[in-house]
Amino acid sequence: MKNIIFLSLLLLAACASSETKKETLLPIKTMQQTVWQLMQIDEYLTRQIQTDTTIQPSLKKAEYYQRVFNLNKVDRVQFYATMDYLDKHPVEMKVLMDSVEALSKREKLALIQH
Repeated sequence: MKNIIFLSLLLLAACASSETKKETLLPIKTMQQTVWQLMQIDEYLTRQIQTDTTIQPSLKKAEYYQRVFNLNKVDRVQFYATMDYLDKHPVEMKVLMDSVEALSKREKLALIQH
């Protein structure tokens, strides 16, 4: 009897923690903007490292990433927790990555038009 009660409490706690965890995730719009900006930083640093060997990529990357988090008012821990959640939920990750791709296309078209 004690085992059954213990298992039921354990299941309830697991269900409650997954719901609570989903509430702490960042909205898709915030993630979209942040991920796009982080991708741009990665591309920029890749190009900079090729031309300037004095750059310490890990330090610069951390500095630029923190600037993006501050710009978007995102906590680094919350961002990575959301990314971890999305890694485990590929359908939702696809929605995010598709929206990032659409954002990149819109920005590219805007640059071409000007």
